[in-house]
Amino acid sequence: MLKLSRVDPHEWRFVYPDIYKQLREQFDTGCEFYRELDLDEAERVFRAVLAQMPDHVDAIHHLALVLSEQGLLSDAHALWEQSVRIGRKAFPRDFQVGRDRLEWGWLENRPFLRCLHGLALDRYDGEETEEALELFQELLSLNPNDNQGVRAMAEEALFKLGRFADVLEITDQYPNDIMPETLYGRALALFKLGRRRDATRALKRAIEYLPLVGKELLKTRHRLPRTVWAGMITVGGADEAYEYWERWKQFWKGEPEALEWLRKVMEQVTKSGRGRSRQ
Repeated sequence: MLKLSRVDPHEWRFVYPDIYKQLREQFDTGCEFYRELDLDEAERVFRAVLAQMPDHVDAIHHLALVLSEQGLLSDAHALWEQSVRIGRKAFPRDFQVGRDRLEWGWLENRPFLRCLHGLALDRYDGEETEEALELFQELLSLNPNDNQGVRAMAEEALFKLGRFADVLEITDQYPNDIMPETLYGRALALFKLGRRRDATRALKRAIEYLPLVGKELLKTRHRLPRTVWAGMITVGGADEAYEYWERWKQFWKGEPEALEWLRKVMEQVTKSGRGRSRQ
């Protein structure tokens, strides 16, 4: 049975029974099969682990990933819901939601955070945007350092819901962030709110750090870069720019005025020489 142990006044970590460690090698074998795309063997191993420890949340999460890859989306969804329920049952009564933390830095917390993230993404892909956003926000509350990059999905969900002021609240929490969703998302949110001067200042900063993203948004033809590697993104690279365009084109494409604004600011930044060192 999973438990939470307090490590600081508002910081906790999961504690697992002895069998969890005993199953480590077997679980790792399943993960290796999954990475090699041998889904049948991965499924067999994860189910074997769960037969011995039904509340092994990491095995549940990875089995959900396997079933999702196999197109069994409803089964995967049920597993992610199950894993999150198991994790939440470990929360003691004195756990203060919104204040207490489950930091990613504690390895024991990562399985539950992965499960919560998996469920959030599953709901988002299922067009349950409000429900997904609540889970993204819960993750950011539990682990403010956001090692999983959840803020990018939270910002995207907020754009879908037209909650631009809330986008700014998230970007304010990560002032040094150089993720395109945060840099360009902040600029576009300010633009949508009519704060043009602040928007232009934010956009110049975004272009300075990630010029290829701005260029990608302005292209009339978009091609997947040859440098793309599955599961890998190059910070500041063409693949990052393409992925941002792929996900966020829905917010830029319908805003001709915003694209023209982007074009003009790009020209200003180029003339001033800013951003060249990062191209």
